[in-house]
Amino acid sequence: MAYQSQPPVPTGTRWNDWAIRLNTYLNRVKTQLQHKAGNESADIDGVILYDPSLDHVVVSRNQIFEPLAWGHNCLGQFYTTATHSAASANTAYAITWENTAYFEDIEVDDTITSRINFARTGTYQIDFSAELLSSNSSAKSIYIWPRINGVDIPFSTIVTTVTNNGDNTVVSRSGIFEMTSGDYLESMFAVTDINLAIDGSAATGFSPAAPSATISVTQLR
Repeated sequence: MAYQSQPPVPTGTRWNDWAIRLNTYLNRVKTQLQHKAGNESADIDGVILYDPSLDHVVVSRNQIFEPLAWGHNCLGQFYTTATHSAASANTAYAITWENTAYFEDIEVDDTITSRINFARTGTYQIDFSAELLSSNSSAKSIYIWPRINGVDIPFSTIVTTVTNNGDNTVVSRSGIFEMTSGDYLESMFAVTDINLAIDGSAATGFSPAAPSATISVTQLR
């Protein structure tokens, strides 16, 4: 129920009537969180405020205000059904995302579809998987890693070797990343032989088709 934003002014001839209206107003607003402005201190842990710039509840902890993992958290799930082949061996390429399953303040860039844009600062869990297809019988490897704002993330690469012709292999990894509002994430890959590609599986009479790659993003705090 909506209520007035200012306390009721004294009107009428009975102070008791105004006191009742004032008491009703105070009972309605006393649980509202104070808005975080620019001069609040996080020196004391456990101060809870509403931050309008984040549209989120924050709590002071270790000298900073952190978003609580409650309410309007960000999430996104994206996938591609395209075949991602490398034109050249030992060269980095970005996976593009043509399909969105879910999103809330995390979305694929309209212009550069390899980029997943983050609207809010926070800590995120990112889960990635891809299905590989070998088209010859030589040993060949694929390297897959995350890149944030054009910078490769250290110690993040998945390396998988496939040998047999026609083999399908699924690779996956999860990680936790600190993202800032305006950051973008890309999933990069490179192969030692262009006969290894990221490729999904067609539908069968008993199962639906498989995407070539998926990525899920969940805000933790």
